[in-house]
Amino acid sequence: MWKTCALLSACLATLTLPAKAEGTPQLVADAERAFLERTSISVADEACGYLTSIERMALKSGRLQARGALLRAGFEASAIDTAAREVTRYAQSVPCGDQNFLAAVYALQDAFAAYVGVMVSDFPGRDRIWEASRSRWDTWRVVQKGTTDAYIFAFGLLAPALDDPNDFPATFERPLQAEPDNRDFPLTIELSVAGSESLPKMARLLVRDPERLAEPWLGHIFTGEPSPPPRSTTRAHWPSGRTETVDEEKETRSVRFSFSDTAVEALELLDPREQVEILIIPDGRIGVTEPQTVMIEVGDFAAAHAFSRLPPL
Repeated sequence: MWKTCALLSACLATLTLPAKAEGTPQLVADAERAFLERTSISVADEACGYLTSIERMALKSGRLQARGALLRAGFEASAIDTAAREVTRYAQSVPCGDQNFLAAVYALQDAFAAYVGVMVSDFPGRDRIWEASRSRWDTWRVVQKGTTDAYIFAFGLLAPALDDPNDFPATFERPLQAEPDNRDFPLTIELSVAGSESLPKMARLLVRDPERLAEPWLGHIFTGEPSPPPRSTTRAHWPSGRTETVDEEKETRSVRFSFSDTAVEALELLDPREQVEILIIPDGRIGVTEPQTVMIEVGDFAAAHAFSRLPPL
């Protein structure tokens, strides 16, 4: 998209390909270039105001997704950050109206004009995905699904209630001039059980606390297998709300625990390769006291969140 070969070549040299890089060389190279280009355009836009609000949101999603791809390919976070600083310094030195940056902006706007119509997209983690949606009719804007021995679960950002169910299609006439969707997307875990099985009483989200453990926790200290960080290094986020529902057709019962925006911010600060743990506390009245555990992959949650903020369709 943007032809400043000398600069990008220098930054790509900083991002030395790991010996055991995951993914094809072409995919890795595409992620490298996408990350650096999106970083540079973002910096130039901060100074010069090249983009609209939703173009910035789409650019943020793409930049975060490219960074996640590089981390999963085996690049060191420090090398990625060093390359980002190099391209940032260059972008800050270029005056507004520079033809190379203008060409990049025009190319990005052309691409976004097509991309703005994408309703759903998947954002990967190591083994699971975040399903992201801009559909006005979907229950979830961003969700990761799974099962445990006791529950079927869904965790992510709920879509806000429809203001007017008859207001369809989307109300904006000029997509590139619309604003991001800044309504509340509650961070929620939904736990479903069959029939008359007992619903849990409480849930507790455990997220690595940077003040207790500054470096990302990327795996078990002995096996190297993915795992959440030691609980002593986490901060607990307690739910701000609890709601039970019954699905007569599916003969299931569900409970939703919602968390605050502080928990969303804590998730977005994590490395995409990390995991978080949710402790599900059962109803002690049935004689079960041992918490169940739900593991969530951080993956490209932040990128999925940015995508879901594009105007609803």
